[in-house]
Amino acid sequence: MAIEFRSRRSVRQALGSFVLMVACAFESGPLSAQTPLSLSDAVSNALRHSPDVARLDRDLALRLADAVEVETRSNPEVEVLAKLSDKGDGAGMEIEVAQPLRFSDFKLRPLYASALRQVATVEQEAGLFDLVSQVTDMYVAHWASQSREVLARRAAKEANAFTAQIERIRREQVLPTVQFNVFVPEAMRLREEATLHAAERAAIEAQLAVVTGGNGRAIVTSAAAPMPLPSLEAVISFAADKDFGARLARARITVNEARLQVAEKDRMPSLTPRLNYDVEPGGDARNWGIGMAMEIPLWDTNEAEVARARAALQEARVHLARLNGGAREALVIGLYRQVELLDARAESYNREIVPAYRKSYADIKAMYDQGQTDLLDLWQVQASLLDAEEDAVATVIDARTARVALERAIGGKIEQVN
Repeated sequence: MAIEFRSRRSVRQALGSFVLMVACAFESGPLSAQTPLSLSDAVSNALRHSPDVARLDRDLALRLADAVEVETRSNPEVEVLAKLSDKGDGAGMEIEVAQPLRFSDFKLRPLYASALRQVATVEQEAGLFDLVSQVTDMYVAHWASQSREVLARRAAKEANAFTAQIERIRREQVLPTVQFNVFVPEAMRLREEATLHAAERAAIEAQLAVVTGGNGRAIVTSAAAPMPLPSLEAVISFAADKDFGARLARARITVNEARLQVAEKDRMPSLTPRLNYDVEPGGDARNWGIGMAMEIPLWDTNEAEVARARAALQEARVHLARLNGGAREALVIGLYRQVELLDARAESYNREIVPAYRKSYADIKAMYDQGQTDLLDLWQVQASLLDAEEDAVATVIDARTARVALERAIGGKIEQVN
């Protein structure tokens, strides 16, 4: 049973590779009034400042303390007895040293402790990876609110320009009041939509500040094209080795196998070798003695701990069998197909649908400038363009959220698969 344990520092270093990889999915965009923040910086700051990291460190320390406790032997005992003679021969002394021993102390308990350290390492890695995923989710949500705010403010600005243009036309020509009133409340609604998205963005910035140790000031985030998906076979193979659920199940099987072996070995009586040194009063006789005390397992045969260890081992084996029996593969395949479809949808919106709407808007605006259409037609196309742009933002969010879910399922970043 060869088990390798990595320290908290090495685990952090291993998770550091995720920080470099997530930058491929999102990157910052500069705005002078706000502070640019890349996803890699957000994750790096979270790994240094998040309260969750302190909690994970505490949990790891408790696990390591359990391992130390398991493999630590009982302390030796020393008993000193003074002897006085009623015949006036002086004083004597008796010293006895005893060392309690369990048969599991010599081999099984060190293996059990190593298994506990290994499962603690995997649990911390899983916790840190979950933190990376949470930060990614918040970053994506911030980018979405930021993008929707920009779209709403731009549309509101154009609406104000349209209403100003209508006002000039109204002063020069005859324009029904009802047409003019259509645009004023719409411009107001767009301004309030922008305010709502700004409030959402501010709330997410506050959450990010707590997790990353920031100051809560306004930040800028932006999305870049995601890395193409590797083959499904490669992703399934990666998940079989790296999936945190399976890794934890395997580690817990090892832990509970070692725990069961220790419990069964502890059914045997514990031994306590004793060494005795006796000096009679007056010092005329000095005696050495060696003995052995043995516990008689008459009532307590450690059956309770054996039963607990067997139950925990069975649970871990059933969980791993379920994962290996197709549950993990089915989940990965479903999430992989979802990412494929949502990536294609986002690409279609950003490369085809939105550009087509922008062209239609530019064409009808040119027609309007030439007097070939009216302002209402132009406004309707502009509203359709805004809807398409907001839908495009939603497609990116859906695709990135699905990708994070897939990465959680396989136990690593997509960039690590290759």
